[in-house]
Amino acid sequence: MAQDRLREVQDGRSLQAARWADAANAIERLAQARSIDDVVELLRASARRVVGADGIAVVLREGDQCHYVAEDAREPLWAGQRFAAEFCVSGWAMAHRQTVAIRNVLLDPRVPQDAYRATFVRSMLMVPIGAGDPVAAVGAYWSDTGQPSGTEIALLESLARAASTALENGRLLSSLERLNGELEQRVVDRTAELERTQEKLRQTQKMEVIGQLTGNVAHDFNNLLAPIMAALDRVLAADALSPSIVRSAALGMQAAENAKTLVQRLLAFARRQPLISTAVDLGALVENMRSLLASTIGPCVTLDLSVAPDLSAVRADRHQLEMAILNLAVNARDAMTGSGDFAIAAEAARGPLPDGLAPGHYVLLTVRDSGCGMDAATLRLATEPFFTTKDAGSGTGLGLSMVDGLISQLGGAIRIDSAPGQGTSVRLWLPVVKAAAAPATLASPDSDAETAQGTLLLVDDDALVRMGTNDILTDIGYRVTEAEDAQQALALIEDGFHPDVVVTDHVMPGMTGAEFALRLRSDHPDMAVMIISGYQGIDLIAPDIVRLSKPFRQVHLKTSLAAARAQVESARL
Repeated sequence: MAQDRLREVQDGRSLQAARWADAANAIERLAQARSIDDVVELLRASARRVVGADGIAVVLREGDQCHYVAEDAREPLWAGQRFAAEFCVSGWAMAHRQTVAIRNVLLDPRVPQDAYRATFVRSMLMVPIGAGDPVAAVGAYWSDTGQPSGTEIALLESLARAASTALENGRLLSSLERLNGELEQRVVDRTAELERTQEKLRQTQKMEVIGQLTGNVAHDFNNLLAPIMAALDRVLAADALSPSIVRSAALGMQAAENAKTLVQRLLAFARRQPLISTAVDLGALVENMRSLLASTIGPCVTLDLSVAPDLSAVRADRHQLEMAILNLAVNARDAMTGSGDFAIAAEAARGPLPDGLAPGHYVLLTVRDSGCGMDAATLRLATEPFFTTKDAGSGTGLGLSMVDGLISQLGGAIRIDSAPGQGTSVRLWLPVVKAAAAPATLASPDSDAETAQGTLLLVDDDALVRMGTNDILTDIGYRVTEAEDAQQALALIEDGFHPDVVVTDHVMPGMTGAEFALRLRSDHPDMAVMIISGYQGIDLIAPDIVRLSKPFRQVHLKTSLAAARAQVESARL
């Protein structure tokens, strides 16, 4: 009997050693687990063998319920079922954060008798899982009554602690991965922001260089055009000319006007064109362009103009805005193969404003066509100067860039939406002004009676420009005295010459036209002053001084002279 007893002890020790070995192996595998699913599966596969139980179950806490998610038992228990935590042993173990050992389940008040009576379970061990606030539990069940041994308790608690550590490691790793992901996203966002900033800087620098170059070219080119247009204007105004001479002069004037328009477009996309912004009734402006738009897009294209009632006036240069709308109409016509729909709608802007647009009230002008549309690559380049998809000789590539430059210069924004086969929609946000809108059209003087004759001092350092302007002024009826610069003009005035009007160039050596005009304003307030500029530095001219951009026609000069003299007359009253 002693030998049998010894053999039993040795078998028991061997069994315990095997269980501890299994427990060590399970603990090592649990150390690699990183999710609750991994922990559940490892416990399901190892806990019953480690503890020597007739069945085990893994329970997850889900709010106020206990979910028996997995089991390994000689007979089915409660896998997949949920029980109220307050009536469940696993719920009690998790709530009290302590191990529960029950020698007879049918006698313990913590056990829901109805759930256990139909099973083989007569004794049990329930251990919570989760440091601090348990989120799960593992239970071991036996078919015989009796207190679970200390070894069984120690083994199951070891597995539970390893599972708790695995869950905590998984939580920390998940947090680390989330933080790492957030950090990576922040790096990506910051990099994208820096790239956008650098791109904006490059674009700003590019536009500044283009603007300076364009300004210089515009000034010189307009000075060349001014005498050409002045001479052609005089030829066209002459009597008794042969038809061939009239045709040649008209052709030359049309070419000069086209050159003038090209310079204006160059200045527009460079954001350097001189603007005369007033309160503009957008509805009246669009309606007045109806016949022009209809003839531009052609008879086979349907024209639809829609303007919301009581629309606020916008701050814009009327002429340049008309040119922008006309450019969009030309682009729409070219994008439609003979027929289609062209629509212009104006309404108060609602909803979020485009990025970069200052908060405020705006009118949204939308120009749509049913043309061929643009792909993404073309759309990205649409507002770039000189970019065009038209055939050689069919376009300058300045239409959309001119619109973009104008709207930016007015303090608005432009957005273009397009897709192949879906047409194009151009949205323009224009700032609202409180002042009443100016009339839609301004009458031009039809006779010399609108500009009183008198003496005029013409100041310009360019002899050709001075000569051409002198001829026009003489034709109008003025007695003209010339000066090469502001200093010479001031000397004439100081010697007693007192002209009715002073017409001066702006960019001149020594004293600029703006400085000269302000000097006259101070010393001779009764003397009308007007500035003519080829472009450069026109933004520095005081806004209340009448100014005229080169090149110009006789009618433009007469209108500006009348405005300059009207200023002086109103000041006297």
